[in-house]
Amino acid sequence: MSAEGSRKPQVVVVGGQFAGRRAAKLLRRGGQFGVTLVDAKSFWEYTPGALRCLVEPRATRRLLQPHPPGTVNATAVGFEKTKTQEGDAVKGVKLNDGSNLRADYVVLATGSSYVSPIKAASDKPCSVEDRKKNITAAHKNLASAPSVLIVGGGTVGVELAAEIVGVWGKSKSVTLITPHSRLLERMPPRAGMLAQRWLTKKGVRVILNDRIEDWGGSKTGGDPALKPSGGTWKLQTRGGEELHASLVYPCIGGAPAAGPAEKSSLGSRGEVNVDDSFRVEGLRNVFAVGDCAGTAEEKTAFTADLNATAVAHNIRAAHNGKRVKEYPKVCGAQSVPSIAVVSLYKWSAVMQFNKLVFGGPVPALVKWFIETMQVHAAKETPVLTELWDVVEQTNVFLGGFMFK
Repeated sequence: MSAEGSRKPQVVVVGGQFAGRRAAKLLRRGGQFGVTLVDAKSFWEYTPGALRCLVEPRATRRLLQPHPPGTVNATAVGFEKTKTQEGDAVKGVKLNDGSNLRADYVVLATGSSYVSPIKAASDKPCSVEDRKKNITAAHKNLASAPSVLIVGGGTVGVELAAEIVGVWGKSKSVTLITPHSRLLERMPPRAGMLAQRWLTKKGVRVILNDRIEDWGGSKTGGDPALKPSGGTWKLQTRGGEELHASLVYPCIGGAPAAGPAEKSSLGSRGEVNVDDSFRVEGLRNVFAVGDCAGTAEEKTAFTADLNATAVAHNIRAAHNGKRVKEYPKVCGAQSVPSIAVVSLYKWSAVMQFNKLVFGGPVPALVKWFIETMQVHAAKETPVLTELWDVVEQTNVFLGGFMFK
């Protein structure tokens, strides 16, 4: 590295999914900063498409993208700290191989954990080929299972049930159970109604207001497995019903992955405590974004992108001696619009835009467009990357007043 390059302020971005990859890309623009992306995995994954990959493994060819050249494939395990007049700061990020990356600023975008194979671990080495093998093995298990039980009626549970019946129809017995009074409980009631109507029509048995009390030996973590001796797992619900299934998928939510953050910076769920500019509490030059950040908003690819935009702006402002701005005002909005699209296999979906909820093929087309543009943005395809930036900013603008 040249002497001029070595004088650049160094930003270390830990985590290469939506928020991390976007933050790194934005901070590289203009050449003001030297930016190092650190990720234990060697790839970016369009995680909302992971459920499609379980039923159609060939989809991994477009939904897994290698990290850009220069990415450090390692796990960040801690910070090297120093004290300044403005408070504690981080001057280096420690890696699992014993090395240390100099840092003037750090962005934590370490995401969240979820059961495999739905999501690859964020803190363990994994190549594109490793991930493909993991998904292929999971697909073989699913294909050979006559019956499936899905525990959880949120976005993941609903989409998984839809993918299974979308491919195998009523040839597989699929049951979905949730302790809530409706599906998609974090979206408006109409969303749950539309999803349940579609699933029921396709043959899915939906059980509301009940939960699994005894898992009967089936796995609640790691890759779901067929019973070694054959036959079915027998699970008991709190309501007294016995459920039988060849394969059980626990879809009961993930947990923040705090990466190298210290325990003193974490909240009760393991989330990284941040202020309204995403600065980590107690560390003046460390920011946390996306799923790992302790914010109240829904954790989606859309909000992860907005988080990254906010942090890139605030790091530039801090370095230039300007005041950092609170989120989401830094993105030009008073509030973040509620935007979600839940797939019901390929040709139907349920979409929310603030208080507007509708279903059918149009939301499915929107989901396809989002997926296509996010993949191109990850690949940094010219023109399409800039177009996606415009689309997201348009959503922020329209979301400020439409269907509120």
